[in-house]
Amino acid sequence: MQSSTVSKAVRLSLIAGASAAAMTAAPVWAEEEGVERIEVTGSRIKRTDMEGANPVTVIDQASIEKMSVTNVGDLLQNLSSSAGAAVNTQTNNGGDSSVRFSLRGIGSERTLVLINGRRVVAGGGGANGSVDLNTIPTAIIKRVEVLKDGASAVYGSDAIAGVVNIITKTDFEGFDVKLEYGESGEGDGEKKSIDVTFGAASDKGNVVVALGWADQGQVLMGDRGFSEFELRAYPDGTTQPGGSSAPPWGNMDGYDGDNVTRGPEFGDWRAYNGATDSYNYNPVNYLQTPSTRRYANVFGSYELGQVGFLGDVRAFSEVSYVETNGERLLAPEPLAPLVFFGSPAPYSPNNYYNRTQGPKDPDGNSFVINDWRRRMVETGGRANTRDYKTFRTVVGFEGELENGWAWEVSYNYGKNDSVERGEGYFNLDRVAEAVGPTGWLDENGALIVDGSGNPIVDAPNGQSLVCLNEEGGIIDGCVPLNIFGQPGTDSAITAEMLQYISGNYNTTELGQNRQEGIQAIITGDAFELPAGYVGFAAGYEYRKESGSYTPDSLILQGITTAGSAVGTEGSYSVDEFFAEFYLPLVKDAPLVESLDLTLAVRYSDYSTFGDNTSGSAGLEWRPTSDLLLRASYAEAFRAPNTTELFGGASTSFPEATDPCEAGPVNANCIATGVPEGGYDSGGVEQIPTKVGGADNWTDGTELKPEEAEIMTIGLVYNPEWLDGFSATIDYWNIELTDAISTVGTQARLDGCYERGEYCGTIERFGLDSAVPGNILFVYDYQVNVGGIDTDGIDFEFSYGFETGEWGDFRVALDGTYLLSYEKEIAGGEIIDHTGRFEEGHDGMFAEWKTNLTMLWSISDFDTALTGRYISGVTETESGWWTDAFDRDVPSNTVWDLQTNWAATENLTFTLGVDNMFDKQPPFVFSAFGANTDVSTYDVIGRYYYARASMSF
Repeated sequence: MQSSTVSKAVRLSLIAGASAAAMTAAPVWAEEEGVERIEVTGSRIKRTDMEGANPVTVIDQASIEKMSVTNVGDLLQNLSSSAGAAVNTQTNNGGDSSVRFSLRGIGSERTLVLINGRRVVAGGGGANGSVDLNTIPTAIIKRVEVLKDGASAVYGSDAIAGVVNIITKTDFEGFDVKLEYGESGEGDGEKKSIDVTFGAASDKGNVVVALGWADQGQVLMGDRGFSEFELRAYPDGTTQPGGSSAPPWGNMDGYDGDNVTRGPEFGDWRAYNGATDSYNYNPVNYLQTPSTRRYANVFGSYELGQVGFLGDVRAFSEVSYVETNGERLLAPEPLAPLVFFGSPAPYSPNNYYNRTQGPKDPDGNSFVINDWRRRMVETGGRANTRDYKTFRTVVGFEGELENGWAWEVSYNYGKNDSVERGEGYFNLDRVAEAVGPTGWLDENGALIVDGSGNPIVDAPNGQSLVCLNEEGGIIDGCVPLNIFGQPGTDSAITAEMLQYISGNYNTTELGQNRQEGIQAIITGDAFELPAGYVGFAAGYEYRKESGSYTPDSLILQGITTAGSAVGTEGSYSVDEFFAEFYLPLVKDAPLVESLDLTLAVRYSDYSTFGDNTSGSAGLEWRPTSDLLLRASYAEAFRAPNTTELFGGASTSFPEATDPCEAGPVNANCIATGVPEGGYDSGGVEQIPTKVGGADNWTDGTELKPEEAEIMTIGLVYNPEWLDGFSATIDYWNIELTDAISTVGTQARLDGCYERGEYCGTIERFGLDSAVPGNILFVYDYQVNVGGIDTDGIDFEFSYGFETGEWGDFRVALDGTYLLSYEKEIAGGEIIDHTGRFEEGHDGMFAEWKTNLTMLWSISDFDTALTGRYISGVTETESGWWTDAFDRDVPSNTVWDLQTNWAATENLTFTLGVDNMFDKQPPFVFSAFGANTDVSTYDVIGRYYYARASMSF
């Protein structure tokens, strides 16, 4: 090849294809005769230039194979532009076995996901707002294009932070099989996968079939030193094991008002001490959740030939089916009916177990225990299994008219069904019965009573212990509950006791997401200007989104500790018209090799809120052939999704601190029901909160779409004087208003305490209750609240060179420098996220994230060393044990190593180790669970894997 821009681009892309993290923008291609026009994410107009006004990161198949990931989500979460708190399979409590991607950290629902340029059905437990990337295996991917710019004018709603476009192997020919196995250095967390791809083609069409299976094993928090205990941090740098106020040794009302316990030693009743008597629930929680995935994909096309004025017509189709199965395991239920679940279940003084084993007053008598808390370790834990089935199909036709204009018409259908089953939870009504008064039956089945006809609580000759109602009648089938005994001994809770209050009350929840779309596009050259042809694209799109969530009767009635929820069902539709223009303004002038303008506009008419019009503009200036200067401005929007609109009310338990308990009681506290003398929750750290769609508000609150303005300015440099070098630098800015979100439990509590806001959304137990002032619920449904203002710089540098005898080398560095991230919440308060971890406000926002890759290829071997760096952040730790204080979280660097050996032309072996130095994640004490941020850091440790690939 001649030493031209095109040949340089081809050579560079070949080297980049072997890189472990070739996540750099593709090189500039000049318009030359014979260069095929392609469509790049961010525009429907096909061009000869890979680089345009919008920054796009391309991750090719060879780059993906340099990692140990098996789904798109894990791949994307390694990008330096990933931030925030997107869930993955390291997220146990709060996760749903899915993997999601939050570009720029502004939320996974604000990053649009496409497959081959078309939308993908949402996934999860039903009525979800974003795509479950765990359902997209990496084995079917040809490349991934990540547009880091607003694109609502091109693609519609959700494309605020950008667009992820997954290009699949629709043109694959041959046979390929991959076998992979890996496990951690601790011998757990094993992963196994098999992927088979077959493709055949003729002069009339082609077909591609891809099949696969993947399995991921569990890791428990107790298997890693950093997560074995829940830790509480203090300003002096020390930590102390923490835990739950509901321990296996009990925590309950004492006669004088102070709580009492038997303590871990299971001794005599004494005062409860939260510092020493809490229950460490961490060890039995998953650190990595187990899951399996099975998939089948079929892609096909067929040339129909000339069809009248439509020209040459080709039919195409895509079909995919994926089953994913995941598990969640939480510590055994903290059974505290009154304080944790708002369901009174007073332990009767006439209950046999309370009478014989419970705490006593100074006179040695039993008393009513209103607030009692017991960790039900006899159950083994709260286990949830999730089964997801996702089906998607696309059918369509495309062709080229006689004038060269290309057209496409397609139909897109997707459906995601879910079933979630839970066990280890308790029927609160039956718990109340089991801790009520009891009596004894004699050998004839008659109730033993005293001379006054009252049941005898501790009859010495009783044969069978039974539950009694308030009138003294026997409750059929009820088994009295003993929470005062010691697990693992004869005094433990028995299987019969558990069966009555828990065994028959496993829950089942059903969910569905559904998407239908019709799309028609025409694109081509409209007319010629002196600088070149004006390109255009225009089209129409119809889309209908629907979702549902159906809890069983136990959850619907709110009578189990699994929580309460109301079903969700809703849908909306949208009609859209769009147009794009590519205008070459100047060409081959002094200091202007080319100057091009791109324009786009989209009109959307929604069945819910009305219409929206979004526009965008981009400018590309090439002073020379090796330098591109670019800028773009875009308007973007996000329509409220089915969950945000119609989501049924459910109960969650976020960590929060009530300032009315921790601080001096003020008038705002008293107005919500706090006693003037304050109250003591006994160490409650998770506040019952009602969440759901805006329809749950009773004041007529309605949602409107989010709106955003996005700007980028950057350059791409591929110098002719330094062959193999490329550099990309882009500044970006996003201003989001009318964000659809919740205010947050902590923010509502603080707002009421400090400013008198949100007090009407806080419900407390009455002054005449057993726990006056304690929080019953905080109501935190969806609203339009505040916004986000963030900006930063993306950079990508790479250099590849050949040495002949010593092989080929390449070094690549890509990163993101976060300049600012400010979130506005209700009331106009600005929360600065820059360089911080914010548990209650969206997660991790490190100022620097970089990926450094060094590649060496020689003979039949190539080796890649990749370093992933996350700069240190600041977190705020607070709790009932300490006043709020800031602490520094150190930076984190993880190194991965992989070597490939091409044993034959068709057979390749791969050995790799992730986190080769077994770097422990930094402590993030304000994060929920595991003492670190599981959404950001590698928590498994050193991980070894081997792969065999055979291709024909």
